[in-house]
Amino acid sequence: MYPRLLHIYGPLWIQSYGAMIAIGFLVFLYFSSRDPLRKKLISQEAYLNTVFVGLVSAVIGGRLLYILTHVDEFAGRWIETVYPWTGGLVVLGAIVGVLVGVTTYLRINRVPVLPLFDLGALYAPLMQSIARFGCLFAGCCYGAYAPHLWWAITFTNPDGYAPLYAPLHPTQIYMSLISLGIFVVLKMLASHLLTRPGTMLATFLMLENLARFTIDFWRGDRETLVAGLCGTKLSYFQYLSLAGFVLSGGLLIALLIRDKKR
Repeated sequence: MYPRLLHIYGPLWIQSYGAMIAIGFLVFLYFSSRDPLRKKLISQEAYLNTVFVGLVSAVIGGRLLYILTHVDEFAGRWIETVYPWTGGLVVLGAIVGVLVGVTTYLRINRVPVLPLFDLGALYAPLMQSIARFGCLFAGCCYGAYAPHLWWAITFTNPDGYAPLYAPLHPTQIYMSLISLGIFVVLKMLASHLLTRPGTMLATFLMLENLARFTIDFWRGDRETLVAGLCGTKLSYFQYLSLAGFVLSGGLLIALLIRDKKR
């Protein structure tokens, strides 16, 4: 794979990971800004400002969770946590960052929070589906050893993060396909079942957490915590995903109950 695309200067490179995130973001921005719901809720200029706040919040949240779950990687060289040329973002952390940062911004500007989050939740999986190929090119989020699989992939570039010359589960592709599937499901349900404010967001969070919990069983970079269900060892992120699934499921139930009472 190709973790680096173009050398700029010194330690600065255009990384494949960052390039794919940028492409995914532009696709997200294009489709979400043209959506009729966006035109009903907020002006184009205000929406672009909101998206910028969301992007910054996602980077901060994703980076913080990566640092917290990879403390040993930065031990003794904490300054590298703020280097823009060192990779490391966690999708779940990015989602939390967006929820906090964008909610604060929208409330300050008196824009309806839940409907706009529903809009973002609809197209977020499409962005993630593209961005996951950045993980593939960089070799991060790599899969477990899988010599028995004909579709296993082998990394040969020493600049990547994956173990070299070993057949691995292509977990980056798994997540990309699942994210695309989540987008298709949400799009199909958008005009029928997920019409109440907040229900699209809650459903997206449930599916995203369920996907991460499942795919993590095939990850090769997972760090186990303690024994989980039926003696199976669960990773840090699987516990976070379980918590996220329960919370988002509770949010969905609360929204449906509130709407029924109204």
